[in-house]
Amino acid sequence: MNAKRPERIRLGLRRYGANVTLKLRWDRSPATCEALVRRLPVEEQVWHAKYAHNEIYVLVEAWQADPAHEWMCAYPGPGDLMYIPHPPGLLPKKTGGPVRLVDLAFFYERGNNLYGPGGPAIGNIAATMTDIEETEKMADACQEVWFSGLKGESMYIEAIG
Repeated sequence: MNAKRPERIRLGLRRYGANVTLKLRWDRSPATCEALVRRLPVEEQVWHAKYAHNEIYVLVEAWQADPAHEWMCAYPGPGDLMYIPHPPGLLPKKTGGPVRLVDLAFFYERGNNLYGPGGPAIGNIAATMTDIEETEKMADACQEVWFSGLKGESMYIEAIG
């Protein structure tokens, strides 16, 4: 990581042209922020939650040991970005065998519950929204992903300073 750690990141949907600025929560989740920043930039196929409700996410292969439990949450709110580790084989990924995946999940509305068929999937909050109007515009794009489909859409996360 650079000597100067970024304070903010940008998360967006490429095809829809929507994005939101998030504040990295070094004050609450320093190890999680460190892990996330090491992996940036990220750009992958976006997915929309089945069980958690108002969530878009990317799945990436784990790049280091998971950070310790920090600002853990099972009911994330609008504008939260979470780091949710999954054990090998829990989620399908075309890699030739079971791998350990990390779910980088953005929640765009209220009413979320991180409980799926495998039980709770509690993670650490890494970043939070900085602007309500910007988050509401992003939520509109996320709803379009849900209603119109996610094929060909990518979610990206990048440091912006």
